Amino acid sequence: MLDLITEILLLLIVAIGLGQLFNAFSLPEIVGAIIAGILLGPALTGLILPSSELSTISTLALFFIILQIGVEASSDIFSKNIRYVTAFAVTSFIVPFVVMSIGSILVFKLPYIEAVSTSLAVSIPSISIASVLLVRSGLIKMDDGLRLLGGIAMSDAVAFIILVSFHRPLLTIAVDSFSLAAFVVGLYFLDMFLKSKSEMLIRRFDRFTRRETEGIIFAIVIMMGLAASVLFEQIGITFVLGAFFSGLIIHKNSIGEHTYGILKRTFQRINSSFFIPLFFSISGLEISIIPISAIPYMVFLILVTTSIGGAAAYVFSRRYMKSITPSVSLGIFGGRGAVGIIIASLALSKGYINNTYYSVAVFATVVMAITFTFVFERSLKSSNRIHANAM
Repeated sequence: MLDLITEILLLLIVAIGLGQLFNAFSLPEIVGAIIAGILLGPALTGLILPSSELSTISTLALFFIILQIGVEASSDIFSKNIRYVTAFAVTSFIVPFVVMSIGSILVFKLPYIEAVSTSLAVSIPSISIASVLLVRSGLIKMDDGLRLLGGIAMSDAVAFIILVSFHRPLLTIAVDSFSLAAFVVGLYFLDMFLKSKSEMLIRRFDRFTRRETEGIIFAIVIMMGLAASVLFEQIGITFVLGAFFSGLIIHKNSIGEHTYGILKRTFQRINSSFFIPLFFSISGLEISIIPISAIPYMVFLILVTTSIGGAAAYVFSRRYMKSITPSVSLGIFGGRGAVGIIIASLALSKGYINNTYYSVAVFATVVMAITFTFVFERSLKSSNRIHANAM
């Protein structure tokens, strides 16, 4: 048996190494981290086994990852594009999710909780994959890019709400929904207040950065995220939403572009070098070999997501996007990844799904992450060639 520090070291070495290898081929690094967990875990070598200690570390890593996603998403994405964001989330995520859930129950005879949890993990697009593709291609600077990112961010938030609510009694769901709505409304007014005081806040935050005390700002953001997470846990909703929503009010309009840039870079460095490879490699430890009998179900999930969700994203893009082609939008939307695996991990930890369906969800996510990254890269190159020839 390896000690905890050695396990973490080994997971990081293999996860970061494979992540860089995948990145060299323009593939998501998290896929390499998941494969690292599979290689080191019970599915293959058995060098590292899932444990309560690793689970605790995974929870801490998840908090930092989700907080960063909230910070990068920003409330402006929703407020400026609410019409497009809502339409995208409903057509490209909710519809295929419902179809997959019904098919899982009626065709594959899954219990209600397992059917909904697995379908949710596979159907949800990932803001982490989308943001990387949009930033790397420069599309994030366009209004259409922000609309796509907003739609995916809205889908992710709704997915977490579904995860913590669908199995509860209606009265409990109503109470949770009211509590969540009250929190979101309060957060909205706090966001508006911070924006109204932006000049004063920016001056004060700039003083902190000039005095090289950025650590205090970083600590304040972390404590805000933790406080919101504790509040969400107390009202019976996962801490993940607390971290996400608290991150939304941290943006350049409230704390200044300079301070915001420092925060983003700090989160990116600590997450990309430690928490992200560690979380997803630990997630890979839980994966077991998929039984042959479960393969048709995995194929069904992939086909429904790519056909119904993909078609909706394609039509949405043709109707509302001017600067991004439908095939490029499809490549961005299809990029499953971090959020789906996070949802599968949470469902596994809460006992909603077993290791088999967790493995089905993760394998389906990995297949679509690789496939649609290729789709995006090829579509972007084709689109650039067309624009170049037109000029």
